[in-house]
Amino acid sequence: MDLNIKVMCPHCRNPVPNIIENFRDGDLICGDCGLILGDRIVDTRSEWRTFSNSDSDGGDDPSRVGAATDTLLGDINTLEATGISRKDGGTGRGKDLARTHGKLSEQKKVTTLLSNAKQISSMCERIGLTKIVTESAIQLFRSSLSNKQLSSKPDEWIMAACIYLACRQNSVSRTFKEICGLTNVPKKEIGKLYKILAQHFSKENKEQGKETTRAQATPESFIRRFAGELELENSVRSACVQVGNRVFENDILAGRSTISLVASVIYFVVCMSDTPKTAIEIAKISGCTESTLKTSYKILYQHREALIKDIKTAKGLEALPAV
Repeated sequence: MDLNIKVMCPHCRNPVPNIIENFRDGDLICGDCGLILGDRIVDTRSEWRTFSNSDSDGGDDPSRVGAATDTLLGDINTLEATGISRKDGGTGRGKDLARTHGKLSEQKKVTTLLSNAKQISSMCERIGLTKIVTESAIQLFRSSLSNKQLSSKPDEWIMAACIYLACRQNSVSRTFKEICGLTNVPKKEIGKLYKILAQHFSKENKEQGKETTRAQATPESFIRRFAGELELENSVRSACVQVGNRVFENDILAGRSTISLVASVIYFVVCMSDTPKTAIEIAKISGCTESTLKTSYKILYQHREALIKDIKTAKGLEALPAV
C-alpha cells in the first residue's frame, strides 16, 4: 500500500476530505456531498463485540483467534494439545489415564506423524533442499500411509523414498547415493519404494481426474551443481551444459544413468580446458566409479566432432586428448 495516496472526493476537491466508511453497506461515502466513492469496503473490525472496559481486564481483540492452519498436516495439530496430566495428588490415576490415552490409535497416529514430519524437515535441511521440496516430501509421506504395500516397511525407508520423489517432482538434482548417505537406507530399497510410490500417486491422480506431471531433474541441473563443487570457470560450465544437452538430445549415452552422463560430459570438457581435473576427482564428486566414467568418455570421444562443434572456438578450449 502506498501511504502517499490520499482518498479525495472528485466532486468536492476538499484538501481535507471528510470520508465516511459505511461497513454495513460496504460503501465509502463523501461526508460533504454524499457521493459514493467505493462500494466494496471490507470490515476489518472485530467479528463480535468486546465488553471489556479497559485493557487491564484482559479483554483481547477477538477478531482473530486460533493458530494458523497447517496446510501439511491439516487439523492434526489441534489434537496434539489434548493430553492428560500425570499430576493427580499422588493417587496414580492420572498416570494410568495418561498411559491409556497415549495408547489410543488416533493419538498415537498423530504423534508419530508429527515426529516423522520433523524428521523429514531435518533431513531435507541437511542436504540444502528448499521449503517447497520439504513440504512436498511431507505431503507424499502422509499420503503414502494409505498404501497397503508400504504398511510393513520401516518409516525411514518410506521417508527416504518420499524425499527422492519430491526432488524428482520439483526438478531438484539429488542422486540415489546422496539420499542413501542422508538416510542410511540401502539404494536398492529406495529404488523399490520409489517405484511403488510413483505408481501409487499416478493411479491416485487418475482416479481424481488430475493430470500426472512427473518433472525430472535434467542433466543441466546436475552439471551446474557438480561444476560448482569442482570450482570450474563459467566458460567451462557453459560448455559442459551445451555438450550435455547435445548428448542427452541425441541419445549418445542411451541406457546409462544420468550421473554417468553428467560425469563423463564434465570430464570430456574439462580435458580441453586450461585447468583439467582428474577422473578420480570428478568421480568422487558425482558419485560414480572411475571405470564407468572412462567407459562413457570413450563413447563421447567417438562423437567428439559433433559435440564440440561451435563450442571449442567460442570458449577457447584446446584440442581434446585421445583416449
